[in-house]
Amino acid sequence: MNITKEIAARVAGTRFEDFSDHDVAYSKTLAMSALGAMVAGPYCVGSDIMTRYVERAGGAGEASVLGAGMKAPVEMAALANGTYAHATEYEDDSFPEAVSSYTLFPAILAMGEKLGSDGKDVIAAFILSYEAQARIGLACREARRLGYMVLSLAGSIGCALAGARLLKLDEEATANAIAIAASQASGLGYQTGTMSHIVEMGFSARNGLTAALLAADGFTGQKDILEAPRGLFNIITAGKVDNPEGIIEDWGKPFRINEIGIKSYPCCYHLQRMIETTAAVKEEEGLSADDIDAISVEVNAFFPTVVQHAEPNDPIQAQFSLPHSLAIAMLEPRVLPAGFGRDKIADPAFAAFRKKVETVVREDWGWTPTGWTPSLTYRLKDGRVIERRPETAKGQPPALLGFEECVPKYRGCVEGIVPEDRIVRSIELMAGMEECADIGQLMRAVAV
Repeated sequence: MNITKEIAARVAGTRFEDFSDHDVAYSKTLAMSALGAMVAGPYCVGSDIMTRYVERAGGAGEASVLGAGMKAPVEMAALANGTYAHATEYEDDSFPEAVSSYTLFPAILAMGEKLGSDGKDVIAAFILSYEAQARIGLACREARRLGYMVLSLAGSIGCALAGARLLKLDEEATANAIAIAASQASGLGYQTGTMSHIVEMGFSARNGLTAALLAADGFTGQKDILEAPRGLFNIITAGKVDNPEGIIEDWGKPFRINEIGIKSYPCCYHLQRMIETTAAVKEEEGLSADDIDAISVEVNAFFPTVVQHAEPNDPIQAQFSLPHSLAIAMLEPRVLPAGFGRDKIADPAFAAFRKKVETVVREDWGWTPTGWTPSLTYRLKDGRVIERRPETAKGQPPALLGFEECVPKYRGCVEGIVPEDRIVRSIELMAGMEECADIGQLMRAVAV
């Protein structure tokens, strides 16, 4: 089976009418979640450096660089907006493929603005490009074990396909876009907690659109670049590709966007259920931070390869810190971006609480991103012991959030940045995205 060509055929040939009403509705919810992060991200650590980089580069004003008051070439706008979105650590993911919707929307919205694409084209580009990157992630799970950051690696292919779809490339040119993107696909899991982790999503957006634009102008590559013996799949998995034929056989049955979970907290996905559980225990038992003597959290061998900063030195490390995240849950009324700020990291109360949290790695639980359940034991100063084993968190499949349920997350990102009348307008545009004649209207509504 020629997987590269088959993916290209599906991306180029699928009609908007082939998607279910639920697929369309949930795509709009995910678009709102991602756009909110793109608006909030310019004010996160490291984003100012990216803004200056894009500003220095100059070039044609093709797409909005959010929060920067300027436009840039479409690839550079996607680079900036992708970096901004990831900087919030609000990105929505699906597992076990370990890819994100936030990788795609910065590229899709930038290219859509440049081309004046309508809402149906934007939704179709998202569903199909997500399907490709997710199915690739499922087949290449070994890559994550070997240390690749699959959300950016497979995401480069996804962004190329999104760009190809919006450019309305035929099957051959779309296959070339895949090949060009494959030569740029990368990402390293070890980078979590650093600015280099944040920018990897921006690289995917930039590289994917570069691939699509080159393919549109006749650039070529190997048409079996994914599945060939020396192709991408075998290289990144050391030859341990898992059911590659399933990429095509399982395509759209159902579409993998239905496995995307929406985050409630601006930090690593793998911390979500632990934070939610701790906040619930605090409320149910009427506890304060002083009531806690110690918290022991049992995790599998995978967990500390990502959540690797017990004592964070900056806000990015704090987003990958179990002790700090639980400190926010106990010390703050809500877990918001401000809780990961430098002032909270340095706060003596937070420092003291972090020392109460112990991570216990259970090697016998194996190494896998999903399919395991953490065990949290709260030891109280009054002698009581509370145990919890959270299997999931709010907004995770199959309990997906609806559009209105996601509006507070969006508003939490954009309020104070975008004027209220334009926030309302942006929500209206996303709610009726399939009727939007030019997605540039949405980008102009939130550009500041």
